[in-house]
Amino acid sequence: MRIVRHFLVAAAALALAAATATAAPAKPIYKVDAASVKIVGRNLVVTASGAVNSGGWTAARLHLKETYKPESDTEVIEFLATPPPPGEVVVQALLPVTATVTLALPRYAVVQVKIVAETNSVTTPIR
Repeated sequence: MRIVRHFLVAAAALALAAATATAAPAKPIYKVDAASVKIVGRNLVVTASGAVNSGGWTAARLHLKETYKPESDTEVIEFLATPPPPGEVVVQALLPVTATVTLALPRYAVVQVKIVAETNSVTTPIR
């Protein structure tokens, strides 16, 4: 009985490790439709909505792209999500996703934010 229990625990641990190891990295969503940027206190709150090109996408998020161009007045943010595993049966349709991120205020020269997706981008002024 004890050997069976240890075997089941070991099998569960291996299955969890395999599922974690095969998780796909985040990729840009298909398109971004709208974005809003506002200053709240000492933070920049960015909200975006868009679409993925199939079902099964998870963990939609906005990721600040670390590029430093002193002359730039635009902060670039990538709209990412985790795609479904290969071979998984999913609905083939454009499905809506939204994400919000709170960031530190950008440097003084930045006056707009550009949200980048796979097929397009949206640039919004900071208000």
